[in-house]
Amino acid sequence: MGSESLDCAHPATSVAAFDHIRLDVADIDIAERFYADALGLSSVVRYELADRVILQMAPDGRPAGVELWQERDLVPAPHPTHHVAFRVADVPALVEHIRALGYRVVTEPHRIEQETVAFVADPDRHTIELNDFLGRPTVGAPA
Repeated sequence: MGSESLDCAHPATSVAAFDHIRLDVADIDIAERFYADALGLSSVVRYELADRVILQMAPDGRPAGVELWQERDLVPAPHPTHHVAFRVADVPALVEHIRALGYRVVTEPHRIEQETVAFVADPDRHTIELNDFLGRPTVGAPA
C-alpha cells in the first residue's frame, strides 16, 4: 500500500479497502501465538501503552488484518468485536453521504496524526471506522 491512489467508481462515497478489525483479548501473547501459528498472520506493529497493548497482525505483512487489544481493565463490549475499519478516499465526504442516508454518525471526522478518522454505526449498532491512512507500516517494509 502506501502512496498509491484509491481507484473506485465513487471514490468519495465508497469503501476503497478493508483496513482492520479490532478484537479484545485477555492475553495478547496467547492471542498472538494463535493468530501466528493457527492462521499464519505476521506481527506488523505493537504498541505498549499505559492502559493497553495493541498488536496489529496481517497476512504476509499486508496492511489489512486484525488489531488485537489487551486492556489492563478489560470490560466486555456489547458485541464480540469492537469495530470494523475501512480505508476510504475522503472521510468527510463519506460521513456526509452516510448521514444523508439517515444513519448515525458516532464520531465526526477528526485528525489523528497522519490520518482522518470518523466512526459511524450500522443498523445493528456495530461501530464502523472510516480512515484515510495509507502509510501504515507493513512487515518487511523499509524502515
